[in-house]
Formats: sequence, structure tokens, C-alpha cells
Amino acid sequence: MADDEPKIQLGPFRFRPASVEVPGRPPLPQWKGPLEFALWCQRASPWWIGDMINAGESLFGEEFGEVCGSTLSTEMVSRYASVARRVPPENRRPALSWSAHAAVARLSPADQRRLLAAAEREGWNSDDLHKKVREFVAAQEDKQN
Repeated sequence: MADDEPKIQLGPFRFRPASVEVPGRPPLPQWKGPLEFALWCQRASPWWIGDMINAGESLFGEEFGEVCGSTLSTEMVSRYASVARRVPPENRRPALSWSAHAAVARLSPADQRRLLAAAEREGWNSDDLHKKVREFVAAQEDKQN
């Protein structure tokens, strides 16, 4: 586990596929870890899904599609896989949303790093970053013309 990843103690909280069971009344300080865990999973899961789809397709080809079944729409499978493929792990910034990374996916790896660093430094949300990417692409096209 990387140093910057949460080290979570789930305590009395029982995580289920579509719920969390909270028996009794755990003291307020016991809530922080499990809540951080749930938020971390939510932010990380698009990457996990995309990376697994890409690895599975690489290993098994079209046959891997059967594993996904009807769990996700074809559109979401394609989107997760595409962003995960185009934004390499070394460019991903856990502090930024998956949507922010999707905004820069069409850029070169160096430009991704630069804009993601700026987004993190400046506190841009994914909408801000989409706008910055459009401006960046337009400026690049102007230079070529």
C-alpha cells in the first residue's frame, strides 16, 4: 500500500454491495476511517474498472467481454477503458476526480501531467479543466495554422 493511500480500520462498520450496516451507535471518531474508505473506493473504482478491462482484453481479446456481462453499459465499459488506457498510471493524481482525468485524456502524456498539476495546484474542478483543455487545444491549433 502506498504511503499516501488511506490506512482504514473499518471497526464495527459492515460494508455490503449496496449498503453499510452500522450496528449500535459507534462513537463519532470511529466514523472517519470507514467514510474515507468508501470515498476512496468511489474515486478509485473507475480506474480499477478501466485497468482491468484493458488488461483482460489484452489477455483474452473479445472473449473477455463476456466477463463484463450486463454489469455495465457498453458505453461505460468503453469510457473507463479508454481513459485508463490514455492516461497512464504515472499521470494519475488521486486528489483529482476521474472526470478531471477524462478531460485531459486526449492530450499527450506531458500535456496531461502539466494540466493535471495545474488543476491540483489551482483547485480546478473537472468543468474548469474541460474548459482549460479546450483553450489549450485551440491554442495548439492556432499555432499550427
